Amino acid sequence: MSDHGSIIYLEGVVVDYDGFKALNNLNFIVDYNELRVVIGPNGAGKTTLLDVICGKTRPVAGRVIFGKDQELIGKREDEIVKLGIGRKFQAPSIYENLTVWENLDLSLKRPSKGVFSTLLGTSTAEERERPRPFHKKPAPGKLPRHRPVCLSVPP
Repeated sequence: MSDHGSIIYLEGVVVDYDGFKALNNLNFIVDYNELRVVIGPNGAGKTTLLDVICGKTRPVAGRVIFGKDQELIGKREDEIVKLGIGRKFQAPSIYENLTVWENLDLSLKRPSKGVFSTLLGTSTAEERERPRPFHKKPAPGKLPRHRPVCLSVPP
């Protein structure tokens, strides 16, 4: 059990790939309302760290605690997702079958960011009109109703 006031707590985590230790006795703590940035060269273990937290990779030793007492080691990836741990990969992703506006609409702040509430929910008129600092709304019928593929030209 973690009594450190942390949201994620890793202690003594070891990930061994046939003798190569991608993580060697790693201790890592992130407190509530704290932002941590993990940087390092290729092969330093950044992705392995995230893989361990998300359940994709199982360490050979150590503990991974989420919140007060949720041990993550041994849980399946889908069980970890249900606890509220998610991951966003570096590659930008858009839904090509949706319009530009529909893609933006998916990113709106909502009470729940769960998969079903995001995909099945609809935005209110107020949300659709809320200004966004990164997007100036063009004249009606213009860009937002086009598919994202029209935004860039392949090299």
